[in-house]
Formats: sequence, C-alpha cells, structure tokens
Amino acid sequence: MQKEINKILGERVKECRKNKGYTREAFAETISVSTRFLADVESGKVGVSISTLKNMALELNVMSDYLIGISSAENSEDLIRNGIISKIKLIDSKYLKDIDTILDCIISIAKK
Repeated sequence: MQKEINKILGERVKECRKNKGYTREAFAETISVSTRFLADVESGKVGVSISTLKNMALELNVMSDYLIGISSAENSEDLIRNGIISKIKLIDSKYLKDIDTILDCIISIAKK
C-alpha cells in the first residue's frame, strides 16, 4: 500500500511541478528539501512527511488528497465541479432544460 502511495505521489508531484514551470532544483529549494530527495520522491522510492506534503500542495496549488491519490480532483474548484456534475446526473431528465436555464442565469449574473 505504501509503495503504491509513493508511486502516485511521485507521479503527481512531478506532473504538477512541470505544469507550474518549476525545475526540480527550483522546486526542491522552494519546499526546503534536497534535489536528490525530490528525485527519489518523484521516482516513487520514498514518501514524504506530512509537513513536506503540505508544503508541496501549497506551492503547487493542489490538494494534498490529490497528491497522494485519495482524490482525482487537483483542487477544491475541481472537487466542487465534480460534485455539481454528480448532482446533475441524479436529476430527472424532464428537469434538465430548467437546470440549463438556471445555470445560464447564474453565468449571466456572474459576468456582471
């Protein structure tokens, strides 16, 4: 189980780091770990402390749950979107046109 978590953590940290434009060296310095340690994390060889996980998540602007594989949503906005979509899927199809109209109104108000 721990090896699986380390593998997911490593893959997601590396992907998020690259998406944010960090080199491994720059990201390691930002979160106060060595470049070698970060390389070992990204390869899934080692795990991290809760403190380091928190620093990684904050710097990468993602949820720690996402980094360790508990959630597929990177951030709270994605989590909310997924929740809304799940709720809409539960609605009887005869109400979908009404829901669409309501969403259009909300979008119109939000643009003002």
